[in-house]
Amino acid sequence: MLVWCKFQKYPHWPAVVRSVKPRIKKASILFVDENIIDVEKNKKGFTVSVRTLKPFDCENRHQLTAAARHIYKTSVDWCVALIDDYRIRRGCGSFTGSFVEYCTAELSIPVRKSFGQDPSLMTFPYTSIANQVEGGNSDSEIEITPSRQHPTKKLLPDRKKAARDRANEKLVQFIVKAKGAEKHLQAVIKGQKPSRWLEEFKTRTRNSSVIDTYLEDDWQLDQVVNYLKAVCEMNVSTKLLEDYERSRFILDVLLPEAIICAIAEVEQMSIKKAEEKYMKGPLHSEREVEHFNKEIEKEMKLKQKLLKKEESTS
Repeated sequence: MLVWCKFQKYPHWPAVVRSVKPRIKKASILFVDENIIDVEKNKKGFTVSVRTLKPFDCENRHQLTAAARHIYKTSVDWCVALIDDYRIRRGCGSFTGSFVEYCTAELSIPVRKSFGQDPSLMTFPYTSIANQVEGGNSDSEIEITPSRQHPTKKLLPDRKKAARDRANEKLVQFIVKAKGAEKHLQAVIKGQKPSRWLEEFKTRTRNSSVIDTYLEDDWQLDQVVNYLKAVCEMNVSTKLLEDYERSRFILDVLLPEAIICAIAEVEQMSIKKAEEKYMKGPLHSEREVEHFNKEIEKEMKLKQKLLKKEESTS
């Protein structure tokens, strides 16, 4: 069974359950990370309380993914992509083995390589846990129990992020529910309206990976993108764009056009001013900026530590 596991101060993380002991309410799990393809490391599991586990398809899956992404960036997307591909293959019958077998099989290589990240940044939380028990536990499993958090100074919630999400929800409702931007999008697709985003799309290099989403909430973004996919299918010939180009067309052209149109209508301003607001992006509070800078600093220190370790061993 695939689940989310909460370990100490870390966010919930995807894991695979190897076995369950109902009497003592414990489960043996493997965290989904780069080490899952290492047969030697997979001989050791982690024993956790079942109350630290949630089904992978729980109601707040999007929130758990967003919380993990906030700290570990696209590493959690790498894990989720593996799980989704595995379940699709199981569903269509192209693979019948376990998830661990899938991860070590050749057919998972395209997904495992799709993010092109440094493998050392994909090892949550195995490295952290292993360091805690290094040299002191030779059993087949490592016992993990939830730690008690020391009382900390309570901070008042940062209301600016919540206010931005509420404002953005109005834009999402305008685009998806009211379909208020559909005529504008159709005109852009048919060339009846000029679009700076379409012109940039035609001249942009294929390997460009920068995407400005404006929307910060993953659930809101998913709703808009899924709606834009339907608009694209209705108005663009499938032979006109390859799969890659169609995805880029939606993200690079239709997404900014839809959001700018929504800003103009919902906030009662001109298209020019709406475009300026879109280009500026979200206005983050000082606390958000401070937290972001701390995370970057922490990540840089980790990379320096790994480089020094590699230099000392070489």
